[in-house]
Amino acid sequence: MTATGHGPATRSLGRPQVMGQRWSSIVWCHWPVPIEVVERRLPPGVHADVFDGAAWVGLVPFEMRELRVVAGGRRLPAIPTTESFSEVNVRTYVTGPKGPGVWFDTLDASSWLGSAVARAAWSLPYVPARITASATDGPGHRTWSIDRSDGTTGRIDVEVGAPLVGAGPLEGFLTERYALYARSWWSAQRALWAPVAHAPWSLRSCDRVEVDAGLVRDAGYPVDDRPVHVVAADSVAVRIGLPQVL
Repeated sequence: MTATGHGPATRSLGRPQVMGQRWSSIVWCHWPVPIEVVERRLPPGVHADVFDGAAWVGLVPFEMRELRVVAGGRRLPAIPTTESFSEVNVRTYVTGPKGPGVWFDTLDASSWLGSAVARAAWSLPYVPARITASATDGPGHRTWSIDRSDGTTGRIDVEVGAPLVGAGPLEGFLTERYALYARSWWSAQRALWAPVAHAPWSLRSCDRVEVDAGLVRDAGYPVDDRPVHVVAADSVAVRIGLPQVL
């Protein structure tokens, strides 16, 4: 069984833009997991996307920059404390009525207000957390340490190297995703979908990796601290379209 496909890089959202942002210093740590572990958490009509007979779960830290709400085609002033912060998400890959996308299990953010706004506006499971980060674009050391108020912790420590040569179908499946799915605001039986547009990733290799996957296990995935696949990239500008309830 192979992937259903991740789709082309999106230049046109097809729906009004409601948010702009920049994702910087991103790292993807991934594990294959049983398909049923993913399927049982999804609403009707949304299913696990599969590569080589397995579903995949990711622990993905990055630096959020230049976050702005967009209204009427104009970027509004930044909300205090929400323009730039560290984020670490646990995510898996799905396909639904609008094609392939990302399903977020948790999104830890160092901005308390940003977490509250995103949870209310997007129906996404944001969690405010204390995140200590040291990460910049380009080759070098990137590290994130996450501490939640409930005691759950996580850590990603990666030495990022040169541009990746020979990226293949698995890299595309795991990183080139141009939509998100979530449970709708008012019904657990209906999905919310939103398009995401950005340039294709220019991936980098990761030469040394140390991970504490406590956040992934807390989300219900049976993984150890040794991710099977790790890549990184530098920043891209991102546009997000108006959500649609399916």
